[in-house]
Amino acid sequence: MIKGIISGLLLPLLAMLMVGCGPKKVEEAVTIAINPWPGYELLYLAKQKGFYRQVGANIELVQVSTLSDAQRAYLTGHVDGFASTMIEAIQVAPLGGKPIKIVLLADYSDGGDVIIAPTSIENMQALRGQTIGCEVSSLGIFVLERALRQHQMQLDDVNVINVEQGAAVSALALGKIAAMVTYPPYSVEIQSSGAYRQLFSTKEIPEEVLDTLSISSSVLAEHPQLVDQIHQAWQLTLDYMRQHPEEAMAIMAKREGLQVAEFKEALADLKLLSSKEQHKLFVQRDKLTQLGYSVCETLVKIGAIESDCLHVDNLFYQVP
Repeated sequence: MIKGIISGLLLPLLAMLMVGCGPKKVEEAVTIAINPWPGYELLYLAKQKGFYRQVGANIELVQVSTLSDAQRAYLTGHVDGFASTMIEAIQVAPLGGKPIKIVLLADYSDGGDVIIAPTSIENMQALRGQTIGCEVSSLGIFVLERALRQHQMQLDDVNVINVEQGAAVSALALGKIAAMVTYPPYSVEIQSSGAYRQLFSTKEIPEEVLDTLSISSSVLAEHPQLVDQIHQAWQLTLDYMRQHPEEAMAIMAKREGLQVAEFKEALADLKLLSSKEQHKLFVQRDKLTQLGYSVCETLVKIGAIESDCLHVDNLFYQVP
């Protein structure tokens, strides 16, 4: 009888000990929406090479088509964060989204974002009175406004319609639009026919379009090591690219649907930022904050958002 009682007590205890000695529970994945763009491919390369796992992070990347889609996925609560330009990140608060922090500064667009038109249109001035396609709710309208301003025009001088990146080729071919604000890999496809020319690129507005990674503030509170882990994985990926350039380029080009030479050319129009360069920007916040306010004020001016822009002060991750 006593033996049976002892046995009955020991079995549950042994079961508890066996559970305690088993594999540790894997933390729930942090999900990030990401659209096609050469700079964001480093995030995928880090995943494929196991760098997130190596630094202890559990990250899942959710593929979407456009910057607007990435932002929308976050606003609707389907993901914990998203890759985008600073424009989409700044819009989150005015659009009622949950608070975010920009935690990674991937690259500056240094010619990657462009305005493309048929070869019959010689310059930006020739677009006066014409219909131009862009992603009205995100980066496209910002780039268009800055391009027009650079060439002594404003949005009222053109007709603007919303055209998703995937529909740009047909919209241009059918004459629905005279020009399109676009970026790789979509811009590469458009220009491959030889029937179009580039009227403007972000080379004319250096360091104004900053590509970023934003994560929900509440998720960051639950994962205090996440930002450091992301930066470690990012630097491991940059190092891997330098050590194995051909393999890395082939992997990233394939995912973007581009030839290796095309991908290399597109990547050359970006200024990738190392973790050290990013840390300097995060610590010396004046440049980031000034750029944030400039972007926000432009978005307010063109009616893309309604805001006093004060949320920009708390948008960037505070380095400990």
